[in-house]
Parts: sequence; C-alpha cells; structure tokens
Amino acid sequence: MKVQAPQSAINVLKEILSNNQDKPQNVRIYFAGFACSGAVFSLALDNEEMSDTSYDLDGIHFIMDDNEYLTYGNVTISEVPPQGFVVSVDNPPQKDTGYSECGGSCCDGCSGC
Repeated sequence: MKVQAPQSAINVLKEILSNNQDKPQNVRIYFAGFACSGAVFSLALDNEEMSDTSYDLDGIHFIMDDNEYLTYGNVTISEVPPQGFVVSVDNPPQKDTGYSECGGSCCDGCSGC
C-alpha cells in the first residue's frame, strides 16, 4: 500500500493525533459509500487489525483493510480549498445504480449539483 499526501494534510493529521492521545494512533482509510460526486473514502482513528495492510508516511501510520486495498489500490490525499482534503484511490468503485446524477436520492439538497 502507498499513501500520498501534501505536507498540509500530514500536519493536520499530526495535530489530530496529538489532540486525541486517548484514541488509537492509526489512521484508517476506508470506503464510506457514495455521494453525488461518486465514491467517498474517509479517514478515522482506529486499531490495526490482522486483516489490515499499512503504510507509514512522515510519522503517520495509515491502515486499510486488505480486501479494500486489493480492490481500490493506493491512496492519494489531496487538498481542495476551501473544503479541506479529499481522499481518492487508484480504482474507485462505480456509482451504485440506486443513485443518479443530480435529482436522484443522493442529491436531495446536495450542493454538488
């Protein structure tokens, strides 16, 4: 597994880890579902499991479920001002057929449409 991230994202993650010393100190990358713009991947502080693969970047220990990594590939964290950061993968899943572009069930009130 490989994770790419700008220094600004690394700095934010280090601050989050520092402010949450009572929580696990691993950053989990996971598929969180679909939104109007497509697949959504998120980050969370979590314990490392035997079924995880990992990658260390600038003192941060990233983890991802082996099956998700084999399915989606490497991870890129990009800065998107003013929203913050976006997590993307090499092989994102296609939109679920239950969602449609603007006007479908996922887009009610979505500002991305």
